[in-house]
Amino acid sequence: MAKKASKKTEPSPPPPPAKDRTVKVVARPQLSGVIPTVPTRQRPQIASFRSTKKQLVNPRRVRGGVKYKVKEGEVPKSWVTQRVIRVAEQAADGEAFREGLDYARQGQTKRLTIEGTLCEAVIQGRSDKPYRTELALDTFEPGEQEQVIGTMGEQVRYAAKLLAGELPSNIEDVFAPLGLKLVPTDKGDLRPKCSCSDWSEKSPWCKHAVCLTALLAERLGEDPMLIFGLRGMPVDDLVEGLRQRRVAGASVVGPSPVLLPHVPGVTDAGSAPLEDSVANFWEIGSEMDLLDTPIEPPPVSCVLLRRLGSSPFPEGWFPLVGLLATCYDLIGRDAMEGAGPASNAPENDSD
Repeated sequence: MAKKASKKTEPSPPPPPAKDRTVKVVARPQLSGVIPTVPTRQRPQIASFRSTKKQLVNPRRVRGGVKYKVKEGEVPKSWVTQRVIRVAEQAADGEAFREGLDYARQGQTKRLTIEGTLCEAVIQGRSDKPYRTELALDTFEPGEQEQVIGTMGEQVRYAAKLLAGELPSNIEDVFAPLGLKLVPTDKGDLRPKCSCSDWSEKSPWCKHAVCLTALLAERLGEDPMLIFGLRGMPVDDLVEGLRQRRVAGASVVGPSPVLLPHVPGVTDAGSAPLEDSVANFWEIGSEMDLLDTPIEPPPVSCVLLRRLGSSPFPEGWFPLVGLLATCYDLIGRDAMEGAGPASNAPENDSD
């Protein structure tokens, strides 16, 4: 038997809306003239290294720097080192003094120069570039230097120790009567100057100045004679002056001292090499007329011969010193007897 096909019923359409219905408009679409596009992909913003760079807490490390050998808590052995360190301790505030000593012990000083009156250092801090720091002391005038040499030459204990390269602790007894000071003891005796931002004329004692002062104090403890060079008094001149003073005070026969006076612009002026002045070596020159020096007997006769000492020839064989002394006396006597008005003096006359 065949199955009866089932008949599908279609859904009836919805009834038409009522004519008296009420329509409530919620929103009306508005057309825009902008055509929407696909948004572009933006790269993430990464801050640069320099913009986020923080200031270093510790100074930049220096390899092979100059170090302050005195450890924390130790007392320097040299009295010169103790006295100079005390100046920085009194002048700088606590934080600058502590950091300055740390810089000195860590070896943050790239270069240290102590030569003559110059005392400077190149110190590396927290910034990229190192700082240049200087220390200055008041120098002695030429007249003051001669007074110092004369005073120390009169006292044997000072002269002997200085000639041996030692600086006695009571050396200030020589300088005090002259109104001078050798080793700095007050903050006004040292004038620091630094290229860092913490330095100013009103507040000159930054940590870099303390670091340089510590290194200077230690170097003076090792070689105390450097203090004379910082005062504008070369050590060679000091030693030579003391030796001459000792020779002058000795009773034995020997060379007499010849102290060269310090005349600014004359004694410190350089001279041309000998090979460049051979042709006119014996000429007086026009500057001779500008001299106003009286011709009179010298205070010490035959100074050069006395300074040179005895003759190198065997005694009794050739009396060189006696013959030269006689020649010098005759030449000097003839110069004094022939000295007169400039108009009567012969041209190019020399003795």
